[in-house]
Amino acid sequence: MMKKKMIKFLLVILIVVFYGPISIYADKALMIRECHNARVPTICMQCLESDPASIHADPVGIAGIVIHCLNSNLNVLTKQCSNITKLLLEREKGGDAIRTALQGCKKQLSEAMTKALPDAKKGLKTGDYDKAGKSIKHALSFPLMCVNNLQSAEFHFPPVYSQINTYAQLSDAAMRIIDRF
Repeated sequence: MMKKKMIKFLLVILIVVFYGPISIYADKALMIRECHNARVPTICMQCLESDPASIHADPVGIAGIVIHCLNSNLNVLTKQCSNITKLLLEREKGGDAIRTALQGCKKQLSEAMTKALPDAKKGLKTGDYDKAGKSIKHALSFPLMCVNNLQSAEFHFPPVYSQINTYAQLSDAAMRIIDRF
């Protein structure tokens, strides 16, 4: 009786040891393959590796995770714009053009978060991949308009531009992943 339990235990251990890592590496390979076509695969992989669900995701799930990263990125950008606007409001003079541009950015980024990205998620869920891709492209237009407005106002704060650049790279990754469906 004890011998049978020991054999079962060893079989379970062997299965876990030999087959457990294979599925993880196979899913990691899928992540790499999906991010490979992005202009900046490193950003795509960082996004996927930040979400534990990516290990078990199929290609559509991977696109959904990248969209989630886009949404998180927009949240960070919106908070940056709010914080900088508050700082500018505390100043007595100057910064009116920048303040106006930042307030416009905040409004535009909010629209991308509340309308365009949810449409992309919906398109993924329903299998309407053209809609998903177009919605991501539409959501990208808001941060790009923000960059133009901030540059016109002569706003110089590299972290905001860096965040928008990361957003653009993630958008590219998402669109390229979806284009292959």
